[in-house]
Amino acid sequence: MIDAHVHLWDPEVLTYEWLEGTPVRRPMLPEHYEADAPGVRGAVFVQAADGDTDPVAEARWVEGLEWPSLRAIVAGADLAAPLSSITDQLDALATLPHVSGIRHLLQDLDVATFPALVPGLAALAARGGTFDACLRHAQLPALIALLREVPELTVVVDHVAKPPMSEGIDSAAGAAWARSLAILAERPRTFVKLSGLTGEARDAGEVERHAPAFLAHAVAVFGPERSMIASDWPVSSYFGSGGSFADWVELVRGVVPAEGWGEVAEGTARRAYLPGGVPALARG
Repeated sequence: MIDAHVHLWDPEVLTYEWLEGTPVRRPMLPEHYEADAPGVRGAVFVQAADGDTDPVAEARWVEGLEWPSLRAIVAGADLAAPLSSITDQLDALATLPHVSGIRHLLQDLDVATFPALVPGLAALAARGGTFDACLRHAQLPALIALLREVPELTVVVDHVAKPPMSEGIDSAAGAAWARSLAILAERPRTFVKLSGLTGEARDAGEVERHAPAFLAHAVAVFGPERSMIASDWPVSSYFGSGGSFADWVELVRGVVPAEGWGEVAEGTARRAYLPGGVPALARG
């Protein structure tokens, strides 16, 4: 199995403003992850630092860790910066052997600012890198419009686009999420992560009631060959309803056709982040 979404951090080294006041504002390192995810053969690190941290510095820090199962890095980058700055960031990140793509967080942005990302996304696409789109369900129409401007870009939708966990798929918000996700799935070179729902849920009952339907719809519209499992560790283990990665794997396996499990468990992550067997951005 390749775990397609893992966060590590060390507040003694880098800045994580979003962790202030939380019980996990402490080093969360490879040995802690591996204790919680036994048997995982590969992992994709995804940007976690914020504040005044240079995203290139975070990627270099991850490269320097003793982490044999690391397969790819989705680094942070400011894709709304002037194009010259974006080019400098991508040049620096491309020198790091595991960097495959970029995440510029969308979830807290006004959708009116999305068009400003087009030049940066086009520069990323020109290098063959992936873009992790981390957003909330109400922002999906704006993401669909944004991606029409960069059809050549490979996109991975994080956490099933954070559907309305408290309301469920049969609600108005859930139906709107389902329609938008189906439209997004029609776009070539687009993948989805089956992850993050426990971190968005208020309790285990909410996960039991609503997560299977959200996951089943995502797999139905993207197919197993464009769906990948991920832990979102440690966020989804310690926030929201929490829970272990083993429990999450069991839930996801319950909605994925048996013949598609190999794709969801490993094949899709390889196609998205390791085309040709190497991280995409580093290859450029």
